[in-house]
Amino acid sequence: MGFKTPAGQAVANHATQDREAQDRELCKRWLPGVSRTFALSIEGLPATLRRAVRVSYLLCRVVDTVEDGEQVDLRCRLALFELFDDLLQHDDRDPDPFELLCRDAMEQVVPAERELCVGAGAVFREFRRLPPKQRTVICPSVQEMSSGMREYVERAGDGGLQLSSMEDLERYCYFVAGTVGNLLTGLFLQQVDRCAEETRAAIAERAISFGLGLQMVNIVKDVAADMARGNHCFLPRQLVQRSGLGPKGLLDPTQREPALQVIRQVCVRAREHLVRAQEYTELWPVPDGLAVREFCAVPLALALATLQQVERGNDTLVQGRTPKVSREQVAELVADARQAVASNDALTRLFDRHRPAQVAPHSS
Repeated sequence: MGFKTPAGQAVANHATQDREAQDRELCKRWLPGVSRTFALSIEGLPATLRRAVRVSYLLCRVVDTVEDGEQVDLRCRLALFELFDDLLQHDDRDPDPFELLCRDAMEQVVPAERELCVGAGAVFREFRRLPPKQRTVICPSVQEMSSGMREYVERAGDGGLQLSSMEDLERYCYFVAGTVGNLLTGLFLQQVDRCAEETRAAIAERAISFGLGLQMVNIVKDVAADMARGNHCFLPRQLVQRSGLGPKGLLDPTQREPALQVIRQVCVRAREHLVRAQEYTELWPVPDGLAVREFCAVPLALALATLQQVERGNDTLVQGRTPKVSREQVAELVADARQAVASNDALTRLFDRHRPAQVAPHSS
């Protein structure tokens, strides 16, 4: 009575294949909506690595949306963290409760991010289809991200998150993005498996900086937008207080110069991490690591160009404006990064276009 006929088994297999194809297409469609930059980079990876990185990034964006959704009741967000962790750790868990809670709670969330969370079952099913060796790399890093984000959500409570010091900022950025650097490195080293042991160690030492540098650029770029949508100020409170400003004074046009000095101090630390991110990119060997080098070079070039816009200050800390690179410049940087990717000298020339003269790559 419990056995399927050959015809019934064929129908079941076809339904499974249809679900898998549908899940994969949804993941492909959602990715550009939540990150155009990484969508560009991911498409250049080899097929087996592309799928794993796509799924990893979407899992991170799901839990990031929970962390970032201050419009959602705190108890609801904590419940979503619990459900997310359970789905990540147990393949037999049904994603429906997570999706339903997102549907009910995330009405005010950005549409692309809400759609991703409401359909997160597709991402978890794709994760469960990955080879065990890739899942073994992905799961601990995403779990660490989730745990760290939950800690900062609980710390903020129903108010806005305030970071106390530069060290606190870097710790927050570690959970948000440094974990991603470790995750990507684990997947990349599986793909580029003939790296010398010394090179593998040097890459691993710089993996966290790759994530931290990109995240710190996002933070200094979005200060005005973050403060407009809530009480979030990711700039270290110690730096703000030393400048003689309160958080609200950061957007006061009459206090613009001391406020920009706060931003520039964070930019200096961001650039230190981006130097190591450049070293990280250039350590991947040619030709085996070309796809990985391109994956890293594109967002790194865009981050450096964006940071230059932040430091110039024309749109920095101005309500309703965000320092950003034009679409034309984005297209140019992407093309230049892809052309330069095989040569460390060419990459250095590309990155130096957006680096102050006093900041140069170093080795350690």
